[in-house]
Amino acid sequence: MANPGDTSYTSGALVEQIMPEAIVAYSDAGVTSRLVLNEWRAKADTISVTKWNLGTNTIGSADVGSHTEGAETSASYLNSDKATITLAGYTVRADLPMEAELSNSDNPGGKIPAILGNGLRSKQDLLLNTLFDGFTTNAIDASTGALTVDHLAEAFGLIDASSDGTMPLTGCFYPTQLNGTYGLSNDLLSGTNFTATDVQNKALVSARYGEVAGIDIYRSREFAKADSAIKAGIFRKDALALGMAGFSKEAPFQITPEYNGKKSQWEFTAFMFGGVVEVVDQYGCEIWTRYTA
Repeated sequence: MANPGDTSYTSGALVEQIMPEAIVAYSDAGVTSRLVLNEWRAKADTISVTKWNLGTNTIGSADVGSHTEGAETSASYLNSDKATITLAGYTVRADLPMEAELSNSDNPGGKIPAILGNGLRSKQDLLLNTLFDGFTTNAIDASTGALTVDHLAEAFGLIDASSDGTMPLTGCFYPTQLNGTYGLSNDLLSGTNFTATDVQNKALVSARYGEVAGIDIYRSREFAKADSAIKAGIFRKDALALGMAGFSKEAPFQITPEYNGKKSQWEFTAFMFGGVVEVVDQYGCEIWTRYTA
């Protein structure tokens, strides 16, 4: 058990030092968590995200009729539905033995904030990426083959057909779904259709694609891999939401340092209280493709 007493003042000083660095790492890290709706509350058990005109009472072309002079127009009721995020606590700990602190010429303790901040963001990404499996309105099953431009174009069409606007679309994929034998690169580099295009040049020079088929392409390592295929996703920003509670909107987490005298080491514990939810199913598309042999 950590020993308080004389270390309490030191712990407080450490918090002042490590939190700013952790906030920077938290802000810079993460992929999917930065591409979806973000909701924050000072205190909450659940967080509701409102979605308009997507419930049982919607207004569309069928509600607009010819008008007869003097006749009364029948009413259509517009309701709001809610997607609810149930929050839960998540923790991660990094220990720093005094031997490690004193045997290195650089500053091992200075790396702790970045490690913890990045770890929390990575967990958020994993929770969000898991939701891609829940897109049921639109789904592409190509689990035995590589990701292609045709898959991207098909997903764009599916979301566009069931969407109420032209909000930019984002695709988040596992790295080998983009580069390698089963990656998008295989289609771009071998297909004569893309010869000398900007997209192919990006693939050759940097292996990063930017926008392909009207979709901004991102890579994330935070997928729960199963067998040889991964369920990635293409989505509008308002398809998914991340909810966090406590501490501050800019840094919705806390890092607590304690000195364990019996082990002669500092123990840094980070805590966040949050959750994720699918907001509008038809605003996303599951992309199930192979990522390894």
